[in-house]
Amino acid sequence: MPSIHSTRICAHLTRPHQAAVHPSPLTRKEREALFARCFIYIARMNMATGWFFGSEASLIKRENMKEWLLWALFDCNLDGLREEWMDELEGYLRRLEAYMGSKIEDGWCEAARCMRLTLDPVVMLHRPLAWYTIVGLVDALTSFKLAYAGFKHRDNRNPFCCFPPRLWSLFSQRSPEPALAYWYRPHRSKTKQPVLFLHGIGIGLWPYVSFFRELAVEDPDVGIIAIENLSISMHISNPPLCRSRMLAALSKILRHHHISTFVLAAHSYGTVLSAHILRDPEFSKRITATFLIDPIPFLLYLPPVAYNFVYRVPRSASEWQLWYFASRDPDIARALSRHFFWSENLLWKEDLGRCETAVVLCGQDQIVDSTEVLRYLTGTDDVTFRWRKDDLEVLYYPTLDHSNQFDYEEYRRPMVEVLSRFVKNGRPRPMDA
Repeated sequence: MPSIHSTRICAHLTRPHQAAVHPSPLTRKEREALFARCFIYIARMNMATGWFFGSEASLIKRENMKEWLLWALFDCNLDGLREEWMDELEGYLRRLEAYMGSKIEDGWCEAARCMRLTLDPVVMLHRPLAWYTIVGLVDALTSFKLAYAGFKHRDNRNPFCCFPPRLWSLFSQRSPEPALAYWYRPHRSKTKQPVLFLHGIGIGLWPYVSFFRELAVEDPDVGIIAIENLSISMHISNPPLCRSRMLAALSKILRHHHISTFVLAAHSYGTVLSAHILRDPEFSKRITATFLIDPIPFLLYLPPVAYNFVYRVPRSASEWQLWYFASRDPDIARALSRHFFWSENLLWKEDLGRCETAVVLCGQDQIVDSTEVLRYLTGTDDVTFRWRKDDLEVLYYPTLDHSNQFDYEEYRRPMVEVLSRFVKNGRPRPMDA
């Protein structure tokens, strides 16, 4: 067994340095539509200088802007620029100049460095064995609590597929999709919808144990499928599944449990996977309601998410905590810097469809620009704790940071109530005319 882990760890040390395998390139028509939809915000928000670490606009030269646009729209460096892209790229530059109301000077400025998440080096810090021991213990405690709450574990039954090992896998049922582990609380209701839950970055499902327990008390007959995404769970594990493979894996799991429709619930990074589901024409038809907590995909063309999670130099205690335990974790850093593609993960308000949707935002969120997301979703700055219009509802915790709402029962209670309402009232998304 030591040789298995030695091989896994040695391979793990080299993986973050490998180049990202980008999705299939966008067509020119798709790039132009994406540019028109996203980049009109530049004039209002000075977004371009935000992607350049707040550099003065006068420092950003034409070649600097080309470098950024080539990453954002073409997934390549300056040296990968093709001749057939030249006219298109110049067109974007002219439109940027029109948006910003000024001419972009020719040349290059070394000081005007831009953020290019999937091309920049992966920055990570290796963990001591003691840390992985703690992760393993918390993981084991999570498993015990979930099993006690009536959940059953399914995976590939290989306890050494990751590090720290998960010995309880020896007693797990086999997952219908070997690449994904999950916990399943059987669905017994004939009138309510089951819940598919996708977690965020952290030690797996640990932050959500109390939330699941309270939801089970509220609706004992409602099933819950809680997917385990080990690549963002502070383990040494396999790389995350690409979009198409993840959708296929989730579909296979739902089919195995004879679940045709469901309530989609997700937190933080899990909302990125939710965006993939919501934007898939076939998969999205199965969603009866959507519950997004601390959502990442809204306004992803703005710089805060990339900057705050990957590039920011920490100053406060909470920023140091995020930086060390999440941003610089080897597997998490690899997932974000080599498997996170902004145009693929982007979610628009229109993608939510016409089924019930609730979004939970925290006013002191140190990752998401919750103020701007709140304005985007509601169209107003004057929002109380609960805002609702048509099928969209927003819960706003003005004093909480990212994920804090799971820490205390008084904050979880409104979320449990919303999700409980969704499983009772959910209806499939209507098809567009």
